[in-house]
Amino acid sequence: MISVSRKLEVNPNDDSEPVHLNRQQVWEGLVGKAKNAVPFVAAITHCSIVEQHPDRLIREIVLHGETMREMILFFPEERVEFIRLSGKAKGQIKNILEEDGAGKLYLRFTFDLALDGVESGNAEEIEFANNMEAAYLDAVNTTLHRIREEAVAKAS
Repeated sequence: MISVSRKLEVNPNDDSEPVHLNRQQVWEGLVGKAKNAVPFVAAITHCSIVEQHPDRLIREIVLHGETMREMILFFPEERVEFIRLSGKAKGQIKNILEEDGAGKLYLRFTFDLALDGVESGNAEEIEFANNMEAAYLDAVNTTLHRIREEAVAKAS
């Protein structure tokens, strides 16, 4: 089993980002990413909704050339959970909005995945975990960047 959790500050204190995002903006961006991940995740080349309900959807994606299905559960302005229904790596990915005591907003991503046919702790699993963590960190940063771009466009 591969388990990773990382927390990123949404609005860094270094003024490197021109737009300060609030919880609602980040939430709307996460919902947009769930519905169409292609603009947010470079490794996803196709994304289509198979079934949609107010609190969840099922989508089909092509990730690194592999077609898979995910059920996505929405917990408004709190978290989005991605449950892998098919593909080599099954399990759960979460995007969680958090605030600290000072009101700073964070986006935490976690994943708990198991590779089909791969013994836990072996070299293949470790390599997959390292690659996935790096790719997911990049995807979260890209997601925040895209949400900022949309916020600027709406403000114009």
